Amino acid sequence: MLDFNEELEKFQPCADLEDAEENFDGDELEQIKQNKTELYKANQMIKKYNQALNYAKQGNDDLAMLQLKNVVAAIPNFTDAYLLMALLSMKAEDYGTAKDALDQIFAIDPENESAKEYMKEFKAEPEEEVKAEERKEKKEKKERKERKEKKEKKEAVQDAPKSKLSNPFGGGISQESGKTKSPMFYMVAGIIIGIVVAAVLIYPTVRASFKSQASSQSEDYQEQLLTKETQLKEAQEAQKKAEDELEEYTKNGEKGGIYDTLLTAMQDYTDNKYDEAAIALLSIDGNKLTTDNMKKIYTNLTKKVYPRAYSSLYSKGLSAYKSKDYKTAITYLTNATKADNTQVNAYYYLARAYEDSKDTDNAVKIYNQIIKKFPSTRSASTAKQKVSQLQ
Repeated sequence: MLDFNEELEKFQPCADLEDAEENFDGDELEQIKQNKTELYKANQMIKKYNQALNYAKQGNDDLAMLQLKNVVAAIPNFTDAYLLMALLSMKAEDYGTAKDALDQIFAIDPENESAKEYMKEFKAEPEEEVKAEERKEKKEKKERKERKEKKEKKEAVQDAPKSKLSNPFGGGISQESGKTKSPMFYMVAGIIIGIVVAAVLIYPTVRASFKSQASSQSEDYQEQLLTKETQLKEAQEAQKKAEDELEEYTKNGEKGGIYDTLLTAMQDYTDNKYDEAAIALLSIDGNKLTTDNMKKIYTNLTKKVYPRAYSSLYSKGLSAYKSKDYKTAITYLTNATKADNTQVNAYYYLARAYEDSKDTDNAVKIYNQIIKKFPSTRSASTAKQKVSQLQ
């Protein structure tokens, strides 16, 4: 049997198109990269896939399945999406949908190991279905038998002759007027009286029993109703949490949401615009990323982007400084120090740009950072002299 939680942990989000390249053949991947419309569409679907995976790990399988159906409709060869659909369908015991998803994977990749592993679940399924069918048939047979017996008893009571109660030893119970009643009359009369008395005494007990049973059933129904209400409340809270996270990432579709900015960074990185990708990533507050998946995507992308972006940001900043465009220089050099805080030159020219633009406070601040971060460098010695002059 599959451990669904263990299998779900094997799925990882895709930071960009390159992370999902196993879902595309070489020619298809190149065509998508060359067509900006298709590239944007593919990145949107990767975003939806990551969102579906996030929903699944939170237990919102229905929302995850809706997103996955959109993904495979747009990218028919997205094997990871089909694989996740199969896993969630098997978890919900929707084996028809699961098998359809696995068939799609085998049509794309006949040797997919995960799909083969999932397919093993179906080998035990026929035996379980037979057993379930046998249990169902046995139960129905028993119910039919009980209904038949009840019907026969009812018919027997209805067909019984309504004859006058008679003396089993010959004469009727009622004797002719004036004749002495036989001992048998008194015995039968005593039995009848006994039955009436017993009925009078037993009726309250039986009635109380039925009332108690009805009360117990009512309590059971109330408990079931309370359980359902609790489950509904939990589902609503989970949905609200997912919607809040989605709003945080997208700002309801407006530009500037964390997810929108992250998607822009991924597209800039794919287009080899490393400095623009870095600027987009620098505008994201990593502390606001509330899920492990989002943090992982953000971290992986910064590791790829920042080292490549530093050189371009520093070069543009230095060029602007030499052209005495200090405002532009400060912008590029500030981003360069954030992309790589181990390069003293970016700090030095940033301080010079502040100094030459007459912003003494920020110039002193950056010079002090140089003294603290790079104490044994020539730039640190120069920074000390500058601080003495400016203060």
